[in-house]
Amino acid sequence: MKRILRWIGLGVAGLATVVAFVALGAFAASEVMIRAHAPKAKVELAASHDPGAVMRGKRIATVYGCHDCHGAQLTGRLFFDEMPLGRASGPNLSKAMVHQSDVDLARAIRTGVAADGRQLWIMPSDAFAQLSDGETADLIAYLRTFPAKDGQATVRQFGPVGRIGVLLGKFRSAPQMLKTDGQRRPVDLGPQYAQGRSLARACVECHGQDLRGSEGVKSPDLAIAGAYDPVDFERLLRTGVAAGNRKLGLMTEVAPARFNAFSHEEIGALHAYLKARAEQPS
Repeated sequence: MKRILRWIGLGVAGLATVVAFVALGAFAASEVMIRAHAPKAKVELAASHDPGAVMRGKRIATVYGCHDCHGAQLTGRLFFDEMPLGRASGPNLSKAMVHQSDVDLARAIRTGVAADGRQLWIMPSDAFAQLSDGETADLIAYLRTFPAKDGQATVRQFGPVGRIGVLLGKFRSAPQMLKTDGQRRPVDLGPQYAQGRSLARACVECHGQDLRGSEGVKSPDLAIAGAYDPVDFERLLRTGVAAGNRKLGLMTEVAPARFNAFSHEEIGALHAYLKARAEQPS
């Protein structure tokens, strides 16, 4: 009996050793992927300086959620704390910008590559990539209005589930997402829906480049918006409350902070576009 127990003990110890080596290997492999650098795209862009640039940039920053991740004063904010998936804060942009050129900022915003070549993670460059040069220049003009201040220390921790997601390609950096999905766009339905299509770019971060939904954040195809009447759709964007007084998780949290920047007419144009899109053949 003692001999049997001894062999069982040795087997358990051996299995534990194998598991430990596999775990260490997985950690090392995921760390290499997380720390990997990406090619720095050539960018030629400078902040706007005309009188309306800052106000236009503020609207873009609001609609696209810059303050949701980087805080009201761009001093950083812990916006994701879901272990064992991970923890993340938006870095203190107010200080980082001091050492970065407009080109550095534009590249980070629209391609997800930092000034030192690092790939950025949980950076919605897939949405910002759809901004025009002029819109990006306005956004940078607005960001430059914030003075450097101390704030939230940068947090970027990948938990075990997050690292498995990295290894399996389920969790990708901003450049990786742009490489695979960057050419997709909301469908063009003609000039009569051009304004609504332009406004729909603000939905890309959660609903995907072509608005067909995202597995990562469990968001639906925005064809669902075609079932809303104009009144309920506007209430959803302004309050985050859906038809039937339903709350919709992330949408309920995000909508009031971002989409109140839209006018009544703009919300109508967005709804018209999404409704027309929903009526298109699959």
